[in-house]
Amino acid sequence: MLLLLALLCGAGCKIPLDERQAVAELQKKTAGLEQELEASSGRNQTLEKDFAALRLKFDDVRDQLLRQAEDIKLLKRQQMLLQRKLKEVEARKDKSAAEKAPAPEQVFSPEKRQAFEELYEKSLNAYRNGNYETSVKLFAAFLRDFPQTAKSANARYWLGESYYSLAQYAQAITEFKRVRKDFPASAKDSDALLKIAMSYEAIGSDSQARAAYSELLQLYPVGKSAEMAKKALSRFE
Repeated sequence: MLLLLALLCGAGCKIPLDERQAVAELQKKTAGLEQELEASSGRNQTLEKDFAALRLKFDDVRDQLLRQAEDIKLLKRQQMLLQRKLKEVEARKDKSAAEKAPAPEQVFSPEKRQAFEELYEKSLNAYRNGNYETSVKLFAAFLRDFPQTAKSANARYWLGESYYSLAQYAQAITEFKRVRKDFPASAKDSDALLKIAMSYEAIGSDSQARAAYSELLQLYPVGKSAEMAKKALSRFE
């Protein structure tokens, strides 16, 4: 329109004053509209850029959430596996504790208790008097009749000592190991472990002897048995 008006004016046309003012106003409005159009176009471009940036951010956040969801699933699976393993470990621990728990102590009638006391003293006296073959028989009989009493751990230990005194070291080792296995809380545990080591040393099993002496020092670092173990280990150096 502006070009047409310019051509008309350039051609020498005569436009009245009022019409020229109208044309000028029309030109201003047209220019304003064109500026608004350009501004709107610029805003549209800016909005498109902002929308594209937001779209990228949205995609990035969505990807992060998806990764976090996968991580949460993985953590849940790992937690379930750990809980399952923990239950298995606790079950094995309970089973092991149950297996190691001593059997209930025997209860005797007065007559039975008297026989129990007399047999133990008779067995121990045989050992003290050097009658080792007799003490073996008596202690074996005692353990057969009274396997779970307050004196059964001692009886098993002195049975091992009787075999040791007879130089029957293999059988002595068996009995001393029974002390440790059947009566793990016994006060004779350290003495039994010492005699296991001494029996191995007596039959020339030096590696097993050293291992038993070392275990003794780890479990019972203080006491007479520990001192004997230290002296014994020095012989292997």
